[in-house]
Amino acid sequence: MKKMHFASLVALSLAMGTGAAFAQDKKEEMPGPAVEKYAKDFLAKWSKDPKLLAAIKASTAEHKKMSLDDVTVMDSQWRVAKSGPEKEKKAVDSLTELTKDSLEVNTKKGEELIKAARGNATSKFLTEQMEKAEPKGAVTEIFVMDGWGWNVGQTGGTSDYYQGDEGKWQKTFASDGVEVLPIVEEDGVRYSHVSLPIKDGDKNIGAVTIGVDVSKVK
Repeated sequence: MKKMHFASLVALSLAMGTGAAFAQDKKEEMPGPAVEKYAKDFLAKWSKDPKLLAAIKASTAEHKKMSLDDVTVMDSQWRVAKSGPEKEKKAVDSLTELTKDSLEVNTKKGEELIKAARGNATSKFLTEQMEKAEPKGAVTEIFVMDGWGWNVGQTGGTSDYYQGDEGKWQKTFASDGVEVLPIVEEDGVRYSHVSLPIKDGDKNIGAVTIGVDVSKVK
């Protein structure tokens, strides 16, 4: 597979995510400003942790030479393992086109990716931060992305591995902004996802998405 430079892959990721980034034109309920402030204050308590910053940098370096095909294969393996081939038919088609492995083998590789991400030191660190959040239960989920958009660690099971084609990375790491998504409800919990850049000094090195229970933040 042809290797791609950082700028080229970022540009393609931005192009891939254009539809998603501007898809929220419907009238949906947005959280109040207290939710964004809560996420920022919560992140400030632990975002400078040296081990976290080192893990983000290591993940960015590890994925530096990946091609777009490499990205598609790994993300598709994750998607199929997480949600199943029936729900991820596009991912199955990508794996059939780009690899010589059977669906069973690709699913197994996806399971290994998920297991490694869920069990690593960064995921354990993030789980600790979520459990310490006040008021209790205010944070529903945390996942951290590297300088390419890959998951570095997570407290829950994200549906995909690669976030570089989504607003949570494009509007934060790539443009030094904040993304606040409309409120959704699952299992009786109303929450919003707030995504922010993670910095080392003045430089963006990654991004984070924090789920905030809007009923607990005023």
